[in-house]
Amino acid sequence: MTAPVIFPLAGRSVFVAGHRGMVGQALVRRLAREPVAILTATREELDLTRQAAVEAWMAERCPEVVVIAAARVGGILANSTYPVDFLEQNLLIQTNLIRASFEAGVRKLLFLGSSCIYPRDCPQPIKE
Repeated sequence: MTAPVIFPLAGRSVFVAGHRGMVGQALVRRLAREPVAILTATREELDLTRQAAVEAWMAERCPEVVVIAAARVGGILANSTYPVDFLEQNLLIQTNLIRASFEAGVRKLLFLGSSCIYPRDCPQPIKE
C-alpha cells in the first residue's frame, strides 16, 4: 500500500536552489523520474544573495515549488574562521528565496537545514 499524496508534484515546476550540492544533486536525480519541470540556476546565472535578482528570476519563471538546498558551505575550519561571513551569506540566500517565493505566489517551499545548526555536544536524540 502506498502513502497518500499530500501535495502532488506531477505537472508542476520545481525550482531546486543549490542543485549542484550533494543533496540538491540527489533531489534533481529523483525529481527527474517524475513528470515535473525542474528549474535550476547556477551561481553565475543567479546570485542568490541579491534580492532583486532573485525576485526577477522567480517572477520570470514562476515556479510552483521551491526547494532551498543552497548555502555557502566550507567545512568546520572555514565555518569557525569566518562564522559571520557564512551566517550573513546564508541568511541572505534564505531570506531572498523565501521573500521571492512569497512574492511570486509559490505554492510550496521546502527549506533544508544542516546538522551544523545543532550544538556539537547535544545529547542524542535531540528533543526539538
